[in-house]
Amino acid sequence: MAAVVEDEYGVTPTDLSTATLIEVVTREAAGFYEGDTVERERVRQGFGGFEEANTAPRTSRQIRVPYSGSGTLGVPPSFSPLLRCCAMSETTTEGESVIYEPVSTGMDSVSLLWWADEELQVMPGVRGTWTRSSDVKAYPYIQFDVMGLYERPTTAPAITPTLAAQAKEVPVNKMNSTFEMDGFMARMQTCSFDVGNTVVHRHLVGYEGIHITDRRATGALTIEAPRIDQYDIFPKIESHARIELSKISFVHGTEAGNIVEMTFPSVQLSAPQESDTDGITHYQMNMRLLPNGNNDGDFQLIFR
Repeated sequence: MAAVVEDEYGVTPTDLSTATLIEVVTREAAGFYEGDTVERERVRQGFGGFEEANTAPRTSRQIRVPYSGSGTLGVPPSFSPLLRCCAMSETTTEGESVIYEPVSTGMDSVSLLWWADEELQVMPGVRGTWTRSSDVKAYPYIQFDVMGLYERPTTAPAITPTLAAQAKEVPVNKMNSTFEMDGFMARMQTCSFDVGNTVVHRHLVGYEGIHITDRRATGALTIEAPRIDQYDIFPKIESHARIELSKISFVHGTEAGNIVEMTFPSVQLSAPQESDTDGITHYQMNMRLLPNGNNDGDFQLIFR
């Protein structure tokens, strides 16, 4: 599967030399031809169904990629186009880092090129949302759920796009990962993240497009219950008298070019539950990631 950032929304560039071949863990054709439907009903004496028309065809895909960097400082990961089409800005500092941040305006779109058995389906105008899974003793990954405009597949030989650099992912464990809550190094078991984009297909007379109309970033985590004298978590989870926000950071990887860091500067913890793992008490909590006023800033995704 290849992706290319569009210069004009919904228009696949004719020059595909800039297309990026993405290293994919899994890919699913969630709905290569889907949309809103309406039945052509008629009054009749007998039983039976009616013809059904797709009134707004679109295509959706589910793509899972490794949670890892490119392997080179300042070079974006292979799935950079997918992050950008999910309302994320990209800031590259050569030889240092690539930083992705959520945006509410000026969103990019991409065209996806999907080959299977020498047949090609092009998905122009793609935008979407994504989630991240990072369980201890497992490989972390990012899953993209994207939507694009429908085009009928054709018979076409696969092109040879640029194979983007992509380092191998490493498992989440003590050697590769750190998890910090307000300066306290917590013992994390799981930490999931959902950027929470609202993705809609607008199909009107004279216009068609995929829009991201809102974002409600959330997450969930499970940590070994800390001692109160080490880290008092209860003021962080209470909200009946006042709300006290947390600052959370998850750093994964140890080698330059393959370190991925997510920072959450303003997190409201909620819905705590107690659980038992290996006979040891753990706390499960939800995370509500808050923006910096009207200036986005819910989180940063840093490759360094």
